Amino acid sequence: MTLLKVDFVGLPANRMEETVALFRDVLGAPVARQTDGLVGFRLADGAVLEVYGATDKFHSFFTTGPVVAFRVENFDLASQSMTNAGISFIGDVQCRDGVSWQHFYSPDGMVLEIIGPAPSAP
Repeated sequence: MTLLKVDFVGLPANRMEETVALFRDVLGAPVARQTDGLVGFRLADGAVLEVYGATDKFHSFFTTGPVVAFRVENFDLASQSMTNAGISFIGDVQCRDGVSWQHFYSPDGMVLEIIGPAPSAP
C-alpha cells in the first residue's frame, strides 16, 4: 500500500466570508464550486480545499478541526488494512467519478479521510 499525497483539506469556518476571501482574493485560489454554506477551491497541484460555513449540514461532523484526506494508491487495500488495525470509519464509502473516499477517526479522535481509485466492477 502506498500513501501518495494530501488530496483534500476541509475547513469549518465561523467567519465564512473572511475565510473565503483569504483563499480566493489574498492567496489567489480559484473557486471550483460553490453551494449554500460551501466554497471549494482547486489548488495548482490538483488538491481540493473546501471551506464550510454554518449552513453546511452535510459536513457537520467535521468537529475536530481541519479534515485532511490522504490519497492512497489502492482504496480497498488501505480500507481493509485500517479495518484490521481497528480504525473506526464514519458512515459509508462514498464514490464519484471513479474515486472512493471515506472518513475515519484517527487514534486520537481526529476526523480524517482516505481517498483513492474506486474498485473496478466485478
